[in-house]
Amino acid sequence: MLRFFVRLVLLIAAVAAGRFAFEKAANLQMFALKDVVISTNGYFDPDTLVVLSGLEKGKSIFKQDITFAADMISRQKGVVSCSVDRGILSDINVDVEFAEPSLLINANSVFGLSKEGIVLPVNELTPDLPLVTGRKFKGARRYEQIEDPDIAYALDLYNTLNSRSPELCKRLSEINFKEKKLIIIYLSPDGTAVVLNKCYSESDIYRLDTLMNSGILKGNRIFDLRFGDVIVESSKKRGTL
Repeated sequence: MLRFFVRLVLLIAAVAAGRFAFEKAANLQMFALKDVVISTNGYFDPDTLVVLSGLEKGKSIFKQDITFAADMISRQKGVVSCSVDRGILSDINVDVEFAEPSLLINANSVFGLSKEGIVLPVNELTPDLPLVTGRKFKGARRYEQIEDPDIAYALDLYNTLNSRSPELCKRLSEINFKEKKLIIIYLSPDGTAVVLNKCYSESDIYRLDTLMNSGILKGNRIFDLRFGDVIVESSKKRGTL
């Protein structure tokens, strides 16, 4: 019993000594926060970020609450992810990802739509992006995620095309939902139309990619892919779109 008690006392003393040593080392001036290094696909004012995150310059990087900092930054408009890590000696690294527009939607005015479904403002610097047409999304609010079946279809189609055939995705100019059970996509530069069922399959995307690679997918024409292996092709003058 005495041996156990002695060992317990020694263990507590060792832990206390270790903690004391850590506290002393952590408070060394060499570990005082000097720089917050920001990596981002957008822009975040460094001083604003420090204030929002609760990081304190001059305070030891080991005594900064980096979990709290990441959470506070993640709550800002347009931020989709954030990580905060201690760097070397006196630095803390912050990696911030902002939502970026992949599509455009009409909701009384034109907004961008990120791959996460977040509604974003647009300006003169916004690149030319495919426009979702055929209806208005009146419930869209800036920096909020919009939940709508057609938005989900549009994003899924865009992401699938971008993954399967980036060159085809670059030609995508419009995704139209004027018919309840159809998706009509328009391709630049000729306005070539492709008709798909909303419940399109992987084989439909494969056939679309094949048409693209064969050089057929061009001109003022309509390609209807709703009939399995049969592709119905017509000119827009004779078509019904």
